Amino acid sequence: MRNIERLTAELEGVVPLRRGGAVRAADGASLTLGGLAPRARLGDLVEVERRGGPPLEGEIIALRDGMAVAMTFAPAEGVGLGDRAWLSNDPGLRPCDNWIGRMIDAFGRPMDGRPLQQGPDAIPLRRAAPAAAQRRALGARVRTGLSALDTVLPIAKGQRIGLFAGSGVGKSTLLANLAKGVETDVVVLALIGERGRELREFAENALGKEGRKRAVIVTATSDESPLVKRRAAWTALSIAEHFRDEGKQVLLLFDSLTRFAEAHREI
Repeated sequence: MRNIERLTAELEGVVPLRRGGAVRAADGASLTLGGLAPRARLGDLVEVERRGGPPLEGEIIALRDGMAVAMTFAPAEGVGLGDRAWLSNDPGLRPCDNWIGRMIDAFGRPMDGRPLQQGPDAIPLRRAAPAAAQRRALGARVRTGLSALDTVLPIAKGQRIGLFAGSGVGKSTLLANLAKGVETDVVVLALIGERGRELREFAENALGKEGRKRAVIVTATSDESPLVKRRAAWTALSIAEHFRDEGKQVLLLFDSLTRFAEAHREI
């Protein structure tokens, strides 16, 4: 039964007809693509066939003068004028309970080399926020496991808080302690723009085995494209919404919202 569900999910992602175009200009930061504009929409994914290299994936960030402008998820070295470009389907995300305890990238792919089971239903990367009149009030107080917060800055269910301080003073350590101590079912942790060498240190030392047991870690390191950093944030939010819709209590942590905003500015 599980194999049938997985096959059905794969078939739903098959695109029967693709719209093709070609590279008209390239400046290193972006590609101008001709032939896609009549069907292309902002945020659509594209795939560029490089001569002598694997296909290059990217996202359309602008439409002008009958052309589509795209940024790529990886460096665009090897792209030439006339290379074929195709609109591609965004498969969305298929989270499930087996994602808990795992570390994934911005596209929902495992980062530890082990297979990652997919859920039966795809969810969109971005969903509209609930109408203001339908949002519930804050819930009961939540114990964080940190006496300073529980007494001086109590936190309630549904509340948003921001943590702002200079570099190297312990913000990430405090977030890790929240991930381990807050009363919740699932923790979704978005690590946006972290240095690669610090990623494993955070997961293994700051968060530890106990913290990872109930956490889904979504990462995009500092050397990756701003598109990937932005997408990682959206991926973490979508995963958190998925578990919320299942009736679970979810803690969503961003480290950091500043680097998410920087990615937006770069794009």
